[in-house]
Amino acid sequence: MAHVMAISNLKGGVAKTTTCYSLSASLAEAGMKVLAVDMDSQANLTMAAGLDPEKLDETIVELLVSELAKKPYDIQAILQNTTVDGLKILPSDVRLAGLERRLYDFQGYEYLLKRILGPDDAGYDMILMDCPPSLSAMTLIALTAADEVLIPAQCEYYAAKGLERLLYIIEVVRQKTNPKVSVSILPSMYDQRNRISRMVLSQLRQAFPKIVLDHVISVDTKLREAPAFGVPVTEYAPDSRAAEQFRGLAAEIIEKY
Repeated sequence: MAHVMAISNLKGGVAKTTTCYSLSASLAEAGMKVLAVDMDSQANLTMAAGLDPEKLDETIVELLVSELAKKPYDIQAILQNTTVDGLKILPSDVRLAGLERRLYDFQGYEYLLKRILGPDDAGYDMILMDCPPSLSAMTLIALTAADEVLIPAQCEYYAAKGLERLLYIIEVVRQKTNPKVSVSILPSMYDQRNRISRMVLSQLRQAFPKIVLDHVISVDTKLREAPAFGVPVTEYAPDSRAAEQFRGLAAEIIEKY
């Protein structure tokens, strides 16, 4: 069965979508079969893969609506190919915001994605979900479906402080819908030249020694540029520092599982 990973942080601008797509591509490059799932109505992951959400006939919205109505829907008909062999994407679009507001009326909505992925996850080695930067229904659905939550933690003071709230929410999810979900923290947007960045990284390792990953993702302009070309940094700038760091991160995750 696939290892299902939610990429989540309640703060925006911490390289969450970049992490999801770059890590997905690196895992696929290493020979794994990977599915990336866009859980955000902003559809940034969808666009990072070179897709226009406004031109897609079907997205994750159709899957969720069908599951709510208890009607079967072929997930394979919605999946989109990417430029990376072995990596497919389940896209999103702006309609997800409207659907999300309705979900709270449905008892047990948190299990929607878990039920959708259940019959199909055996076809993948890894499933990575890009969550919205908020405590929303989509975030709770992703956390309930996940085996692991990967938290990109920006190496800045306020971003690191926000970890406490998300870790509390994950503990609530453990108690209510997903008792086995684990947590990993990925230090991101690290700048070796910046004293605060070095200090925050040190504090993260001291505060969470068992869950902070060994690999760190540094600030790199190539990471910002790659989405404009609809490809991951491993294709846009394969020899860049960021590409090598994501390959190292993928190797660390593969070794864990």
